[in-house]
Amino acid sequence: MNDYDYRNDRLRVKIQLRLQLVSFFSGAATMILELTGSRMVAPFFGTSLIVWTALIGIIMTSLCIGNWLGGAVVDKNPDAKLLGRILIFAAIIIAITAYSSNMILTWLQSLGLNLYLASVFAAVIIFAPASILLGMVSPFVARLAMQNADSSGAVVGRLSALNSAGSILGTFLGGFVLISLFPSGIILMLLSSLIALLSVLVYTGAWR
Repeated sequence: MNDYDYRNDRLRVKIQLRLQLVSFFSGAATMILELTGSRMVAPFFGTSLIVWTALIGIIMTSLCIGNWLGGAVVDKNPDAKLLGRILIFAAIIIAITAYSSNMILTWLQSLGLNLYLASVFAAVIIFAPASILLGMVSPFVARLAMQNADSSGAVVGRLSALNSAGSILGTFLGGFVLISLFPSGIILMLLSSLIALLSVLVYTGAWR
């Protein structure tokens, strides 16, 4: 193997590792966002099954929309820099949510809507935009990690497993640790910073 091939192999390994990290931590971020969302909504609309159903249903719907959009976009433009932009937009929206959520929830509460509508509207306005962007990450990562058709199943399976593992970590970390230690706004700012770091990871190094 000559120096050129060696450098190319190292570059491919570095790219795969970065994509795996993005897949893992984006999964964790989604679950932390969902758990923090339930805590933010609770003072205004409670923690009933109705509220949880609305929150989980809207976030899952948003992730589905993001998966579909991400797959459509990455086929037309499989560019890692575009993935970086998606991540940075998600980070910005989550940071804005940290400052605006109380105002939005207070406004929704003042409308006098029934609990079903109020819970759904709260989830759509506050959590759907960031969830759609996070949903776009998985198809982007899978497409960028694909090197040949022979290994596509292994690549997709590995990335899906890492995303699920990240979701498990986010569930326990968010529910057992972060919510007991920090206010919701601080958790969202930490989450925004994590996603921004993932964007930097995508932009630099092997993709320059």
